[in-house]
Amino acid sequence: MKAMFVALVVLAGLAVAVMYLWPAKWIAPPSAPAASAMPAPSSAARDALQATPQAQVHRDRQRFEADAKDFFARAPSLRAVERSERADALTRQIDRYEAEGGLSAGEAVLLRTALVQATIEDPARQAEEVAAIADRYRTHADQRMAAFAAQQANDPHFQSYKAREAQVVAEVMAMTSIPAGLTRDQYLRQRLQEERERAYAP
Repeated sequence: MKAMFVALVVLAGLAVAVMYLWPAKWIAPPSAPAASAMPAPSSAARDALQATPQAQVHRDRQRFEADAKDFFARAPSLRAVERSERADALTRQIDRYEAEGGLSAGEAVLLRTALVQATIEDPARQAEEVAAIADRYRTHADQRMAAFAAQQANDPHFQSYKAREAQVVAEVMAMTSIPAGLTRDQYLRQRLQEERERAYAP
């Protein structure tokens, strides 16, 4: 039990460390074109670009990342009420970005874990909350896998491929020589890829 608790606290600490690298990791600055290759855009062109929905989305994401980094840097010095309010606001943003596909499950887990460490002082409660987050995401992953398996079970293309897969594997494993100088594994991958393409061909 003690080992699990220590591991959970270490995980939470890792999440905070990740947050400090997070914007640098996710926001890749656009490469600057050579001065002679592209003229500077006019003021009107810049204004038009800034008014596009894509630019607004980019600004919103930058603001979210800046708010998150600032919160984790200042959380220990914030009053409890302000810390709780800002954590709630970040949680809503995490929910939105995750629902829209802007955050992977792993990234969301790290952020939520860091929020737990930043807002809950009691180590035992921290461990409980982190464990609850892990359980919730594990359940979601199991549900997604079950839904995917059900979809595949009803897909005639997939069923056609699976019917041939076992036969191809048996054929290749029984061969005494492999053509084209390939290894057995390489030839098997090639044959299975051909079967997948054939099964899903229009």
